[in-house]
Amino acid sequence: MANQEEITQYNILQSLENCEQISQRQLSSQLGINVASINFALKKLTKRGFVKMLGANPRRMQYILTPKGIAEKTQIAYKFFDRNFHFYKAVRKDVEEKIGSIPFNDKKRVALYGVTDLMELAYLVIQDKELDLVAIVDDEAKIRIFGYHVIGLEEIKNNAPHFLLLTKELDAEGAGQIPNSTEIVDIRI
Repeated sequence: MANQEEITQYNILQSLENCEQISQRQLSSQLGINVASINFALKKLTKRGFVKMLGANPRRMQYILTPKGIAEKTQIAYKFFDRNFHFYKAVRKDVEEKIGSIPFNDKKRVALYGVTDLMELAYLVIQDKELDLVAIVDDEAKIRIFGYHVIGLEEIKNNAPHFLLLTKELDAEGAGQIPNSTEIVDIRI
C-alpha cells in the first residue's frame, strides 16, 4: 500500500501539474490537508528538485512542477498501481465466478443494475463471456457509459433482458418493476 506521505506528494504534484498558479491555502483546501503539512511537503518536494518555488513574498509564492517532478509523479502512480493491481485481479475473479455460476443456457440477454465500479468490472466480464448486454439501468445516474444510455427501471421491460445483474442494492419497490421473465441475480461481492 502507498503510505500517506506518497499519496500527499502525488496529490500535490498532480495539483501543481493541473494548475498554473495555486497557493498553499488552496492546496490545503483542495486536498483536505492542513496548511502546515502542505508547507512541509512542498519544502521537501522542492529540496528533492520536484517543485520549483518562484517569488520572494511567501504569500504570493508560485510553485512550478519540474520535469523531474513530472517523472516522480508518474513513478509514484506506477508504484501505487503495481502494488494494488492484485486487488483488482481478485475482485475481477470474484465477479467472473459469480457471473460464470449463472445458468444462462440459451438465455444471453443481460442488463446491469447500478452505475458503480463493480458494474464496470461486470461489463468487462460480460464482454469476455459473449453475453448480450441489452441495458445499463440506474434511476439515479442518467448518463452515457460504454456507449449505452443509462435507463431507469421503468424502461427495462422495453429491453427484455433474461437476467438483471445487481451491482448495487435494489429495493423492493424497484424489484416490483422488473418483469417476471427477468431473473434478478445479485453479483455484489
